[in-house]
Amino acid sequence: MAIEIYHQLGFRQNWNFDSYNDDRVGDGFILAPSHMERNDVLGLSNEIKNISIFDPQFFLPNTQIRALSSYDFFPDRVANGFQTNEFGEELCEECAERCVRFQIDSNFNKIIIPTRYLTGMPPSFIEQQNRLFVTPFLNALESASNSKPVLLQLVLNDNMVKNEDYASDLLNWITSIQGISGVYLITDINPRQKQLKDIEFLLAYLKFIDALRNNDLYVLLGFQNIESILLSIADPNAIAIGSYENLRMFNIRNFEIREPGVVRGPNPRIYVSQLLQWIEYNYVLPIRRVMGEHFFDENHYHATVFQPTYRWHFLKPELYKHFFLVFSEQMKLIGNVDGRNRYEFVSELLAHAWRNFSRLQEAGIVLDQSNDGSHIPTWITAANLYANHKGWRAA
Repeated sequence: MAIEIYHQLGFRQNWNFDSYNDDRVGDGFILAPSHMERNDVLGLSNEIKNISIFDPQFFLPNTQIRALSSYDFFPDRVANGFQTNEFGEELCEECAERCVRFQIDSNFNKIIIPTRYLTGMPPSFIEQQNRLFVTPFLNALESASNSKPVLLQLVLNDNMVKNEDYASDLLNWITSIQGISGVYLITDINPRQKQLKDIEFLLAYLKFIDALRNNDLYVLLGFQNIESILLSIADPNAIAIGSYENLRMFNIRNFEIREPGVVRGPNPRIYVSQLLQWIEYNYVLPIRRVMGEHFFDENHYHATVFQPTYRWHFLKPELYKHFFLVFSEQMKLIGNVDGRNRYEFVSELLAHAWRNFSRLQEAGIVLDQSNDGSHIPTWITAANLYANHKGWRAA
């Protein structure tokens, strides 16, 4: 089954639109009101809105990010200055009615029931979600005679997913909700490394996705990094990829008001499909000497990046458009196979990447921990354990 690819929009979202228009990368967009004011969203073409999903981003209902305040449905604006104890039924209903109407009138591809960000494993998590979001939004959708697919957004942390009892309660609740077509899943991992390496979390998340799919629910994985390749073996319907790391890894701090200050940019990197890794630019030429000039994925962005006069910088759009193009091609190939065949295909991708890292090490190239591919063995292990769970591997 083909895997849909959505662009997770944020800062520099024009790069995503360019990638879609110029390279035909992606099936649609997840619009971000924290970076797009209301009039900017309404000004998008019907073609773009019809293939887009609007994420209301209620994660912090009291945040006063300027762009969010331009929407009349955002809790802080509805409450005219939000207080935690004010987020009661009347406010929820008003937010839900306005938010649903905005999504329907804009003719987005799907309708999102938003969520609030919560830490830990609150025993009242399900009750809060039902009271503040699920019930008022489903009521508003019924009143609006909605015909679009409805996705329930959830932000789950690693402990929620890894705890079998908690995860089971979540699955029983989700699969019992009448009126939704699926879920828009976001994972909050803190602290977060550039690549996920927690085998227990990865295995539990694979099983969680699998359980949702077995109940015929549509599953969209948001804020995804390269782990989409591993998670694809659980058969999600769609993934969302972004440019900067804060669009490939969810971080609640990105929805908080920050004090102005000097922010040091990261070192520029390029995605290398044969390593399943973003590689820092100062390693690029040594790797190229060992592995050959064709080792790095070739396309029109490659031609620009590898010009002798190219000045590497993390704000250069070519690096991200290159990623969009290369990674989407990988996901298309993965989507051409299903079930056990997909597991075997992904396993070979992982094994091939690990062999390449071994070749680099044998050649004397010592990569630091943010470039060294140390996530690959954990992904291979998680994939194999999930395959055992599915009965795809001999005991």
